[in-house]
Formats: sequence, structure tokens, C-alpha cells
Amino acid sequence: DSGLFSVKYMLPAGSVHVVRVIYGYGPFIVGPCVRSWEYYDVDDLMFAVVDSSLTFPLVVEGELLAVYDSEFTAPRCIDVGPSCDSSLLIVGVGGTVGEGTESNAPNTIDGCEDYSIGKRGHDESIQSMKVASVDGAFLSVGEKARIEAYVFKAKDTSSRSNPNEKEYAHFWYAPDAKSKDWSHLRSTSFDPGSGGLMRLNLNFTLQPGDSTQAVRLTYGYAESRYMGPCDRMDKYFDVDDLVFEVNHGAIPVPSFQYIATLDSPLPNHSKSIAATYDSEYTVPRCFEHASLCHGGFVLIRGVGDEEENSPNTIDSCADRTGSSSQKFESIFFMSVQSVTKEIMTVGDWVSITTAVTSPTDTSLRPMPADHQFIIHFYYKSDVVSSWKYITSRFRQPGLDSGLFSVKYMLPAGSVHVVRVIYGYGPFIVGPCVRSWEYYDVDDLMFAV
Repeated sequence: DSGLFSVKYMLPAGSVHVVRVIYGYGPFIVGPCVRSWEYYDVDDLMFAVVDSSLTFPLVVEGELLAVYDSEFTAPRCIDVGPSCDSSLLIVGVGGTVGEGTESNAPNTIDGCEDYSIGKRGHDESIQSMKVASVDGAFLSVGEKARIEAYVFKAKDTSSRSNPNEKEYAHFWYAPDAKSKDWSHLRSTSFDPGSGGLMRLNLNFTLQPGDSTQAVRLTYGYAESRYMGPCDRMDKYFDVDDLVFEVNHGAIPVPSFQYIATLDSPLPNHSKSIAATYDSEYTVPRCFEHASLCHGGFVLIRGVGDEEENSPNTIDSCADRTGSSSQKFESIFFMSVQSVTKEIMTVGDWVSITTAVTSPTDTSLRPMPADHQFIIHFYYKSDVVSSWKYITSRFRQPGLDSGLFSVKYMLPAGSVHVVRVIYGYGPFIVGPCVRSWEYYDVDDLMFAV
């Protein structure tokens, strides 16, 4: 009957902005005014923005919001960040009576199920979970993290068969989400009866295991302090997991062994091809339709004069840095692939992946408060249209290499181009940030 939806974008230059939402019924058509739909509603909201010429410190990217992952059957943040938030994905509890059933219940990686005869807004349920680094940096092995959870306490337990019991919350942690091997972190108890939301917090240390990890909260009535990760004792029990990514020091770049055999598709991909240099548009290009197009480790490796066919951009936006990619910011791999692993088609979600290297020593550089390592992602749906900004990622100083990925939906157009800009400077959004002192920029063209 109703739903709440949220998306993020980064504010470009301008003092007065407008956002638009279109909601309707019809075939998938992208446009600011879809007049061909028979039923739709469109509304705008105008708001003021502080002058973008003002500098400000921006240390790390904002919190990541989880999406439901059908492989793990739980909310998951697929990128590394300073935090991961379940948002509205786990509101309610599975098995509830009437309104309020939890979406995609039970939202657990191992099939552990809720068991509740309660009602939303009256009985025990988990409303949200968030994992965040304590120091505000990216979630990393060996560092402290904090679980923040909101639960709904029961309003009245007097009519229950055991009215004088306590409510228990149990925190669990799996350093390898794929293994589903849970370790108990802590349990806490409290008296029911007050109703309303209650916030729970727990600090713990991120352990070695896998880059994909998970936390679990079990919450219920008349539970024991000594429960297992999927044990219950009463008819009011909710369990939810949150899957997130962590850094293991310098992020290893995967070995793309398929580059040696370009005609062989990647596992589960219908067709993967390597780009070749297009002298007309002066960029690496995949001429054939594919589910994955990659630039290999040769075409864009390096920066400035040492990069083959430099600058590898369709508009001559040039790199600006020193003479060695080993000492300065450098992009050495780019790919774009369909999320479904089928041939990339208009309306599909695709993922841009890039691998970058960074200088490990910046002690001789000026380090003003507003400078940081930034990666910008752009796209255009044909070679003559303007660049469209997607999002940005932020690198921690001192890490040698890293792999980053973002997603966007393919608009109409048969020849698309994606751009990655990686550099050091104040936060400035633009398809060619010429004011940065150190940066590398590369494009990849592909067929849709």
C-alpha cells in the first residue's frame, strides 16, 4: 500500500537546487517528464545550497546504506566504508500478525527464523542495525567498530503466560560471512513494559577472516543469557543480520587471468572482452556487445607520459602528476560489467570497477585540511553528450593499492563511455579537475 524510498547524490555547484520524483505505472522509460505513461505523479522540491566555492574538510565518504542481497539473504553493504546501515530493511519482525511483517524475512545468512505472534508497535522487534568504525575511518581488520541497534520494547506483557520475565538482546559476530560461524560478543537484559524504541550499543574489534563479514542481533522475551545464535525460548523472538565489507590493509587487486585468453568469458559471464585502443576517439574501446568490458592492465597503466596513448580520454582531459606511477596517483585497471552478467542493455544496472595505486609517502606534500585522495566516477551515453556525475570514493592515506566499484543504470544510447578520475586535492566535482596538482584520468568506451 505504501513505501519509503531513498537515494543519494552529490551536490554540484549552484546555490539553488531542485530535485524531482516521478512515480507511475508503465514501461521502463527514463526522462524528466514521462508523458507516455498513463498513470503517474510528478513533484519537485527546491532548496538552497551553500556556495560551493567555500572549502570544507571532508574526511571520508558518508555512511553506506545496505541493500537486500539474495545470495546472503540479508541486508548487505557491497562497498567498504566507515559504516554500514540496514536502513529500513529489517523494520518489523517475521511472522507478525497483521501489518508490519518484516520485508525479506528473516534477513539472516543461515536461515535462522523469527518466531513471533506479536504485533508491530506493541511487541518485541528489531528496527535497525548499523556497524561503524569508532575512529571514523574505513572499517578495517584490527580496528575498533561499534554496533548500533534500535529495538522496540514490548508495551505490556501482563497478559502473557509468563508476565514477569525479562527481554534479552544477544550480539553475535562472523568474521567470515560465508562460513556462518558465529562468535558471541555480549548479551544484555532489561525489563519490558515501557514500550517504544531503545538504542543498544556495543564496541568490538574487527577480526581477520574474510573481507565480507556479518553481525547478528537476536532479541526476544523470556530468553536466557546463555543462548546460541539461533535459539529461542518464547513466542516473541526476532533475529536479523547485517553483512558488510572490511579492509584487510592494502586491498589486493584480483588476478584477471582471463586477459591472456580474451575470447574466453569469465565464469558466469555470457561474454567478456578486452578493450583495444580506438585511434578515432583516443580511448580504450570494446566494439562488440558484451556482459563485461575491461581495459586490461596495459592500455591505461601508468600516468602522464609513461601511459600508453596518454591521456586515454575522448576530450583530451590530461593527467597532471610527476613522472612515475609508482610515486604518484595512478589508475591501472578499469572495467564495466552488467550486474546480471548478461549482455549490457539499456535499463540494466552496471558496475564500474577500477584499481588504483597511491603514493605511500606524502610527507613532502602540503597537507591542508581540505585535501584528500578522491576518486570521481562519470558516464556519458554517447560521445557528444555532456558527462554525468555518478559518485565519489575516498582513499585513506598510506595505502598502496585499492579496488573500488560503483553502480549506475544504463540510459538510452548505443555507445557509452565511463570515466574515472583519481587524484589528490580539495573536494571539487567536475569531469576534468585541472586545479588538482596530482591526478590521473582515464576513459573506457563500450557498446550497449
